[in-house]
Amino acid sequence: MSQKVNPLELYTIREATEADLPQILDIYNERVLNSTSLFVYDPVTLENRQTWLKDCQAKGYPVIVAVEKETNTVIAYSSLGQYRPHPAYVLTAEISIYININHHRRGLGRILLEEMIAIAEKMKLRSLIASITSENSPSIQLFGRYQFKQAGQFHDVGYKFGRFLDVTFLERILESTVVEFTGAASFTHFPWGQYRYGLE
Repeated sequence: MSQKVNPLELYTIREATEADLPQILDIYNERVLNSTSLFVYDPVTLENRQTWLKDCQAKGYPVIVAVEKETNTVIAYSSLGQYRPHPAYVLTAEISIYININHHRRGLGRILLEEMIAIAEKMKLRSLIASITSENSPSIQLFGRYQFKQAGQFHDVGYKFGRFLDVTFLERILESTVVEFTGAASFTHFPWGQYRYGLE
């Protein structure tokens, strides 16, 4: 029986750059066209992803990528984003992970999820939310292994490929975040330009 390879031997984890966006776009649009993980019908443009990345940077949210060492190709990415636009939600973020279909089941989801939780703790966020199509049991199981608990399920809220879809919401409370605000809450922005994977 062959021994599993450590994903970090094959992939480098780093923050996303604008040069990565064409490959991020390919990953995103493949999921748009061939999966129910995104409730989007039509592929988006490169300009759409450029606006998304700039928005994440401006608001202080992270986008990290996994780059295949052999080809220097971005084959997965993960991000945190604003859960709701209202100020009182500021300590809650929604987490997303997308992996090139040819690189599934290689441990990348676990690596990216572990790192995103660590980043969220450094940002002093309180709550992480994952919104997952209910039929996507592998993703739900992955998040469940990292103390994400089911917070609820909405039925028939999506319609794609000729059928209605349910959505499961998972949450993880980051107990290390102590709330000590006298007024409006705030979080520590992701250190764009200074992030290095694995550094404390």
